[in-house]
Amino acid sequence: PTCGCGAHPGIVTAPPPPRLIPKIFLGVSIWVTLLLDKYLFYRPTDRLLADWATHGLDLSLGTVTDGLRHLVPLFEPVYEALVRHSQGQTLWHADETRWMVFASIEGKVGYRWYLWVFHSAEVVVFVLAAGRSHDVPEEHFGPVEGRGILVVDRYKAYQAIDKVKSGLIILAFCWAHVRRDFLTLARSWPDQEAWALGWVERIGGLYQFQAALPGVRVCSGRF
Repeated sequence: PTCGCGAHPGIVTAPPPPRLIPKIFLGVSIWVTLLLDKYLFYRPTDRLLADWATHGLDLSLGTVTDGLRHLVPLFEPVYEALVRHSQGQTLWHADETRWMVFASIEGKVGYRWYLWVFHSAEVVVFVLAAGRSHDVPEEHFGPVEGRGILVVDRYKAYQAIDKVKSGLIILAFCWAHVRRDFLTLARSWPDQEAWALGWVERIGGLYQFQAALPGVRVCSGRF
């Protein structure tokens, strides 16, 4: 209204929808794109921002990094549920690989961390840890109550798990690593070459048999 009589109410507007992260102007679609680009398509964030800059969207890396830190609590309940679901499985594949993390923590020299994976038919859990000790698989499999099989290489950390030592979880060693040992033996001990290559041939037969099974994908190496 243009008059000042007071008989008509002023303009009433609904409050704006709350932002996903208070005081940060970026909307939900931006964060969805960032998360998918980073964790599904594995593109470093600075490359994504450089791409956006060519389209006129100039965002600072600090703004994005701060926003990702605010998003972490939203995903923690989902992650914890995935971990619990993984611990209820009966067959897992596990592996670990070095992962560079450029963060300084007290008592740690260098930036080499390790990314662990615990893979089952229904869920995959990743754990980023500062070290490669058996504490990581120990913590993951500690709450497991039923019996199960864990497919791994022969890294000692898996053999040191309490549930493995007690027999509740049985280790099944990867055939690709076993085959590699027989090849090494054949090269190093000529008098045992025929025996070692005989086992390599038998393992090859297992691969052929598995490949012939319908709906089975053969894995011949690391994850």
